[in-house]
Amino acid sequence: MGNWNSNEVEELKVFYKENNITSDQLVKDKIALEKFTSKFNSRISNGASFTSKEVADQLFKLRKSSKLPRIRN
Repeated sequence: MGNWNSNEVEELKVFYKENNITSDQLVKDKIALEKFTSKFNSRISNGASFTSKEVADQLFKLRKSSKLPRIRN
């Protein structure tokens, strides 16, 4: 399991907001989550690579701690 540094967490929050899809929707749609994860991994510049499960877990953790930006549909 990958370790998240503060820059990666912040980048995930920004990328999440830009994509305008809720974490619940991402988790329910495996293909969307895989695409989101792939694009996120290519976006982070430190060479880290996270699995779809790791990204989903981090999004869930951020949401539960009220640190994930709200998406308005």
